[in-house]
Amino acid sequence: MKVFVTGATGGIGPFVVQELLAQNLQVACLARDPSKLKQDVIAIQGDLLEIVKIEEAFANFKPDTIVHLGWIGVDKTEKGNDSQIVNLQAAVDLLNLAQKYSVKNFIGMGSEAEYGIHNKKIDETASTLPVTKYAITKLATGLLCEKICKDHGINFAWLRLFSSYGPGDRPGSLMSILIKTLLKKEPMKLSECIQVWDYVHTKDIGRLIAMMAPQVKESGFYNLGGGQAQPIKNVVLKIASLIDPQAQLQFGAIPYGVNQNMHLEADISKLKRVFGWEPVVRLGEGLLETIEHQRKACTT
Repeated sequence: MKVFVTGATGGIGPFVVQELLAQNLQVACLARDPSKLKQDVIAIQGDLLEIVKIEEAFANFKPDTIVHLGWIGVDKTEKGNDSQIVNLQAAVDLLNLAQKYSVKNFIGMGSEAEYGIHNKKIDETASTLPVTKYAITKLATGLLCEKICKDHGINFAWLRLFSSYGPGDRPGSLMSILIKTLLKKEPMKLSECIQVWDYVHTKDIGRLIAMMAPQVKESGFYNLGGGQAQPIKNVVLKIASLIDPQAQLQFGAIPYGVNQNMHLEADISKLKRVFGWEPVVRLGEGLLETIEHQRKACTT
């Protein structure tokens, strides 16, 4: 069984690759810089913007499954850019290769942002009302990929990820900034932090995708979260207790934005039903691991 992965060096990618390898699957990864691939995989040097240039390597590997995690422009400052549209073309180019070389399964990484603002627990039947260009492009990409896969008999899954965390999280995330700030013994300016978020550890994400990769049992869209939503303030206080109980947490120092979503909670019952998956990493355990990773990074 062969799996082709994009975004293998991102925050989630290494955990997905690790779990795929643990299942004795053969893995090839697209990477601009193959030296960043730390695991025993086949490296295919290339770029999402130039998928056509990797056709020969793709054909030689001939994957059964594509796991498409890569996305250009994930930082908050980039989510309003017109350039988000390049991600749609990249996915189409990837599926063109999938059709040509008889790929059986396509698993793509979407976002809770596709739903827009609902302020309640969200299942897959909720309306999609994306606000940012990032979210609009994610939604459009998922829908177009679903149509292409259906037309060509490719099993399809689009995972709408809520809030992920873990070692290697992107530097601009709230959790990364908070941990780094507290490790430096500096005060942290925050919103009131009463919004409810649903965190899922990257190890659990990797385990899910490794379960799905051999065969996507039921094509469709899936919500991916931790299933235990809580106010961000609880998470912030837990991180502070693990780093510095005397940390200066300035709640309310930053006002909420106009489109602030106050309730991001995933109904993950569909994933449980179809794949028998549910998160196993407890928040306290995951936070401690994330903090230690950041602590080591700060001392090297």
